[in-house]
Amino acid sequence: MGQQGRSAGTPLTPEDPPTIGSYELVSRIGSGGMGTVYLARDADGELVALKAIRRDYTADPVYRARFHEEVSNARKVASFCTARVLDHGEHDGVLFLVTEYIDGVSLEDHLIQQGSLSPSMLHSAAVGVAAALTAIHAAGLVHRDLKPANVMLTLAGPRVIDFGLARSSHVGSRHTNAGMVMGTPGWIAPEQVFEGRTSPAGDVFAWGSLIAYAGLGGHPFGEGDAYVMAARARTAPPDLRGLPAPLDRLVAAAIHPDPTRRPTAKQLLLELVSATDEPAAQLAATRHLTSTWNPAEFPPLAQARPPQPPPAGHASPGHASPGQAPPGQAPPGQAPPGQGPGAVPPAHRTGPVPVPPAHRTGPVPVPPAHRTGPVPLAHRTGPVPLPPRGGQPPPRHAGQGSPPHQAGQGAPPHQAGQGPLPPRRGGPPGFRPAKKPGRSLLTGCMAALLITLVFLALLVAVLVWLSRGPAIGDAGGPVQDGRLSFAVTGTKCAKPGKAAAARTCRVGLKVTNVGPEARVLYPAQQLLLDRKATPHEAAGLLDKEGARIKPISIGPGESFTGTLLFELPKNAEPTELELHDSALSTGVRLVLD
Repeated sequence: MGQQGRSAGTPLTPEDPPTIGSYELVSRIGSGGMGTVYLARDADGELVALKAIRRDYTADPVYRARFHEEVSNARKVASFCTARVLDHGEHDGVLFLVTEYIDGVSLEDHLIQQGSLSPSMLHSAAVGVAAALTAIHAAGLVHRDLKPANVMLTLAGPRVIDFGLARSSHVGSRHTNAGMVMGTPGWIAPEQVFEGRTSPAGDVFAWGSLIAYAGLGGHPFGEGDAYVMAARARTAPPDLRGLPAPLDRLVAAAIHPDPTRRPTAKQLLLELVSATDEPAAQLAATRHLTSTWNPAEFPPLAQARPPQPPPAGHASPGHASPGQAPPGQAPPGQAPPGQGPGAVPPAHRTGPVPVPPAHRTGPVPVPPAHRTGPVPLAHRTGPVPLPPRGGQPPPRHAGQGSPPHQAGQGAPPHQAGQGPLPPRRGGPPGFRPAKKPGRSLLTGCMAALLITLVFLALLVAVLVWLSRGPAIGDAGGPVQDGRLSFAVTGTKCAKPGKAAAARTCRVGLKVTNVGPEARVLYPAQQLLLDRKATPHEAAGLLDKEGARIKPISIGPGESFTGTLLFELPKNAEPTELELHDSALSTGVRLVLD
């Protein structure tokens, strides 16, 4: 619903109504592609956040039905780490949504003013946002616009705001109108930009980008418009060195270019708090935030200037009254002057982002190969890296490595997440050095050959990265995946009876945690492959005494010895065992004797 908290609030304009429904409007919090957000008071005098939806959306009967349906679902979302949806309705032809007002500092403002988060606070923020997404997705909703401005840092922990709105003008559709998709450049998953596919996996992608941004001091995919950054997300794995464990591993999985290979928000939460099921994860997340969240690390922002009323007869830049579209944005079905469906949005725009028309085909656009370094300022349309204070890089905290890039600095040509930089040339403006006879053709051929070789090398690297499969080890092991070391102590597959439809296989294992943090061994993540390479999940886990147990937590340096149970079809012959540290890991295979 737009940024809330201590930095929010500008005076109402003459076009703003004094009340909407039973709510008295106090000030403007912000505005965007869907409408205007106000600070308001309810009948009891309590502060709330009220969003008035633009009239052109309200006039769409399909949108109206979708709005009421999604807001009703949003009211079912557990309030843990989210802003509660309190009310919704219609007033003088304007739909409105009322949520809990969150008093705090947005993550975006904190990062700009204070720099990247410390490792402990970064982990806590990751837990809180993952818990919020888990609750949102459980209610059948997708946030669609998760970004630092929509995460509030409060005394009690991080809170996610601005969810629960119908963002499509057609039920089941991906677009608000022709050629448009909701979201903010830099925080939109590539499949949402290029194909318009919106799903919970897109929120998980935004979670990974957000945590990397908060921990490294810059966006993992650098700078640029929505298409450039989405193309990088598909073709250039980012450098995540500097993120503490296990966030480095979880973020890498969350921003995978293939949405089907990303973890769910629930899986992220289970991993972050080392829990075995969702109720335990929510409880563990509550305990984690209670014990580790330190509001002292989030001092109030420097005293903001008192809000200045806009000139008489003019609304604030980027603001629009409930019945108007924001400047530069046309009603559904009508593009702004000078902009078609494929136009790149301006930097301040946080509403719909143009996407290529549905008939567009061909390869994904990528930045020119001959340019490296930061994108020229005149073309920046997405979130930019955090600016330095006093000419220095954002402060780093003990235990954090150097980020792959800092705002205002260049990067090696191979580093992912950096935009293009024009090559330096000497001489005054308009100076053109004389060509040397006989060298132009040779130089051009060499440059073309070099570009081709670099492109092929990058293509091979990307293909290898996208098609990573589990490593294969000898029978018995030990082998290691992630932080878990596995050794097979025995394998026994019973011969099925004539009337049996399945056979049971038992695989004895010794599992050792070689990492610095507790890990959970999940039986359903362990696979037995037959001669046809068909994977079969473990049906259960037994302890040393043969008793069936739940997924077990293994502390640092500790070991577990037990047995995995598999139920295979009668005629299946097991050949390999595929073992995983987690659902997010690549896995490792052992050939069975």
